[in-house]
Amino acid sequence: MLEFSKVLGLLIFSALKFFLAPSAAVIAGYTFWETFLITSSGGLLGFLLFFKFGEVLQRGFKLIIKAKPKKRFSKRNKMIVKLKRRYGLWGLAILTPFLLGVPLGAFLASAYYRKQKGALWVFFSFILLWSFILTYFSVFIKTT
Repeated sequence: MLEFSKVLGLLIFSALKFFLAPSAAVIAGYTFWETFLITSSGGLLGFLLFFKFGEVLQRGFKLIIKAKPKKRFSKRNKMIVKLKRRYGLWGLAILTPFLLGVPLGAFLASAYYRKQKGALWVFFSFILLWSFILTYFSVFIKTT
């Protein structure tokens, strides 16, 4: 039961703070492949959950608000638009697990790339890649 709780906690941690999850799993005593499996599963499930939640939120806002609200440009909105225009789908997919975080990246993906064919697979690929890289460095640092 305790082992199940540790794995569940690491899965949730991977879904929310992906960048730190491999180090936490290695510290918890898991091997390279166990850590990779736990963090990549948590990241993928978290991305899918937040992506679908973003779609539901967008549909809900369209039903509630009939007239278009006046647009306000905040620093955050400007940064998101700049990120989307400058780097596109591939840039967002690369930055999501490492820098932006799974929840924010999934919300942005559902807002901008929801209808683009293959977009989910691009994000999934980079979550797996970053999971492998971060797990490798976490294990390497622990052994040195």
